Amino acid sequence: MSPVSRVSKWGNSLAIRIPVTIARQWGVREGSAIELLPCGDHLVLRKVTFDLEEMLAQVSVDNLHSELDFGPAQGKELW
Repeated sequence: MSPVSRVSKWGNSLAIRIPVTIARQWGVREGSAIELLPCGDHLVLRKVTFDLEEMLAQVSVDNLHSELDFGPAQGKELW
């Protein structure tokens, strides 16, 4: 029989606990990004993996922020 989890209240949201055996098998821990995909009467959870090359490819002149100046060095910083 598959593990059963219950829906709990967490602030204004609802939460579902992932049993530790499944979390270990799946390779997730506290803070892991999870994508929620509703599919009819099912909810599919998918680990989100980040690819640095893919993320950098999305940087453009339109979404690149300008440099911030925090003033002169305050200690032994090297500029």
